[in-house]
Amino acid sequence: MFAYFEIGSVKMGFSLFKSGDELYSAGLDAITRKNWREAEDKFGDAVRKGSSKSAMAELMLALLRLRGDRGNVSHYRAVAAALGKYGESSFRFGLTDVDAAALASECELSVQEIEADSIDDREYERKGQALIAAAGAFASQIGDRPMLLREMFEGDSGYTGTRESNILQALAYETLGRGVVYSNPKQAAEYMQMAATFRKMLGEDGDADMRLSRQYSLSAKCWLCGRTMSGEGVHFIAVSSDITPIFKQGIDKEVVRAASPQFSSIYMCKPCFTAISNRSDEISRGYYDRTMAEMTAMEARLMAEIRSVRASIAMASR
Repeated sequence: MFAYFEIGSVKMGFSLFKSGDELYSAGLDAITRKNWREAEDKFGDAVRKGSSKSAMAELMLALLRLRGDRGNVSHYRAVAAALGKYGESSFRFGLTDVDAAALASECELSVQEIEADSIDDREYERKGQALIAAAGAFASQIGDRPMLLREMFEGDSGYTGTRESNILQALAYETLGRGVVYSNPKQAAEYMQMAATFRKMLGEDGDADMRLSRQYSLSAKCWLCGRTMSGEGVHFIAVSSDITPIFKQGIDKEVVRAASPQFSSIYMCKPCFTAISNRSDEISRGYYDRTMAEMTAMEARLMAEIRSVRASIAMASR
């Protein structure tokens, strides 16, 4: 009599009787079908059962874990370690022929990129330079060759090291621009213009970076205090205003204007603008607190009157 013990699923039941090498082959088949979860399970079982191809199974397992968590540097290091243990110059992952040395290099570069991108934006100088260094490494070490991990996991052979380098360059100059604008708006404008150039090289329009470049480079004079500054939206604000003709006289002749070209707004430096805004908030809060206090007092008076009326009715009804 044949006895079958079901454990979790039919597939798991059958896998108990497969050898490590059979499980390894099943894992390869699952990768070809892009059934990543099944492949990870099969390679894990193959390693536990002591497949003759355990080193390769461990490499495949490390790659599949990396695929599910591309932002974790430990997975890239695990793949690099598994490649060293595997010891061969190449292998096949699904339909992709993989050069082991090139993949190890890409893992190292990916760790460098992730570590650079994880630097706090407040350390913009260090972060920007780290991203530029990573960009240079992708350009010099991979260049116009396809990024292997992208090709292996997504079938995209058109995504090159050069493209990754351009992305990192754009991010680097955007980081530098947004950081330095608080101390040097003109320098920030140059950085954003450079970022826009790399965005265009990626096939994007770069409009967002160019808009910030124009804003950072724009100079204005505060309508209230007369100080000049650069950096619209950061160091000065355009505030909607009704500018009568007498106030427009002479403004067009000024090198640094105190009003917008269309005379729809006046320019206010950040200190003046925030001082007025804060005072306005204080006044509004004062009115609110006073109104709430009056409403509370009125409510108390009404409740007292209601209690008095109820008491009078109660006494009259006795």
